[in-house]
Amino acid sequence: MINISIMKKSIVKHILLGIAFSAQVGLVSAQCDDWKWPEDRSTAEEKNVLYTDALRNSHFEAAKKPHQWLLQHAPDLNTAIYINGEKIYKGLIESTKDEAKQQVYFDSLMLMYDMRMKYCGEEAAVIVRKAYESYRQNIRKKDELKNILDLFDKAYELNGNDLDYYVLLPYMSVVVYNAQYLKNLSEEQILDRYDKIMGVIDYQISQDKNKEKLLDYKGKVDGLLVKVVTVDCDFVRNNLGPKFKANPNDLKLAKKVFGFMLNGKCTDDPMWLEAGKRIQEKEPEYGLAKNIGVKLKGVNDAEAEKYFNQAISLTDDPSNKADMYIQLGTMRSGSASRDFYRKALAADPTKKDAYTAIGYLYYQSAESCAGKTDIVKDRAVYLAAYDMFERAGNAKMMAAAKEQFPSKEEVFTYNYTAGDNITVDCWIGETTVIRTRD
Repeated sequence: MINISIMKKSIVKHILLGIAFSAQVGLVSAQCDDWKWPEDRSTAEEKNVLYTDALRNSHFEAAKKPHQWLLQHAPDLNTAIYINGEKIYKGLIESTKDEAKQQVYFDSLMLMYDMRMKYCGEEAAVIVRKAYESYRQNIRKKDELKNILDLFDKAYELNGNDLDYYVLLPYMSVVVYNAQYLKNLSEEQILDRYDKIMGVIDYQISQDKNKEKLLDYKGKVDGLLVKVVTVDCDFVRNNLGPKFKANPNDLKLAKKVFGFMLNGKCTDDPMWLEAGKRIQEKEPEYGLAKNIGVKLKGVNDAEAEKYFNQAISLTDDPSNKADMYIQLGTMRSGSASRDFYRKALAADPTKKDAYTAIGYLYYQSAESCAGKTDIVKDRAVYLAAYDMFERAGNAKMMAAAKEQFPSKEEVFTYNYTAGDNITVDCWIGETTVIRTRD
């Protein structure tokens, strides 16, 4: 239970403080960068020393009285009194488990933010802190949810894409709580705030700000959204499809369609692919180019090849480049295919899949390359395939290739010697070593 007498004292104190600084508001500027000592400077300096010493030693209760004197008599002294006031009341909140006292201290903390904005300006930065601390203290209080949401909305309004990253998940959480417990938001209002939050995340990622954390936040924000909005394939088609068809160059809308369809596993829908292409046109990126290429492969190979080549140009990572060369290799045959696999190995020698791919090319070419006059020469293709599988560490295919080696009798009959070099004919042109299967 909250102690009513304590609450009354808190309210009275806040009213008195409000009167004290309201009377002076017309006399001060909204800047507190310089120290503006009052007429009674000696007392103000004494109070400043007393409260800062107490704060330095985490004596939050002892810091309150001299600090309050400064708030009443020199509210525009310097931004420091509000920065330190925040520390005092946050320290007091954390120092007690008494809910009534916590509420009193929280009210005082909110007053610090309000006074700081009134006397020192800095509204854009301070409102973010006020919203976040309101979230921390009151998120479980149903009657405070609307107020907290209003604070976050204001913080976004004043900061836009520069909104501090640490408040993005709380912001989305507050949206969800309002929708769940107050039923005061329509799907359109929820999605509007979701778009704003995701826009901030995407912008800050593009600026390389807290990139790793923000990439993680994207998934968590999506997870919060689906708690209050059923975002499935039908939702995207019915709600966003018409808008996207009418405005195909709307990048924000394209990202929304693409992201929702990806999460809803609707990637076979042509709209998903179209949205991806629009995003890639405006903001080219390796991963998206790769995914579009994979989706187009087998359907429109010429276009798929365009995106794979684009992906190569968009990355400096050897492994990524090699992956794209391997994709391109699978779209060719014979020596043209092998050329791409060799490019993959040149980019990243650890890509053993490329050796396996070349091995399969050789293995599957045995029939078409066979001259039918020299069985050892014909079976040499399996020797070359084995060499590739061995480089890849592919024991299963090594065994399969070995079963097709020439026999000792065949090597003898055709006047060869095991251990000698032999060149594979046809397009392969590899030189390998004669071995037998027995």
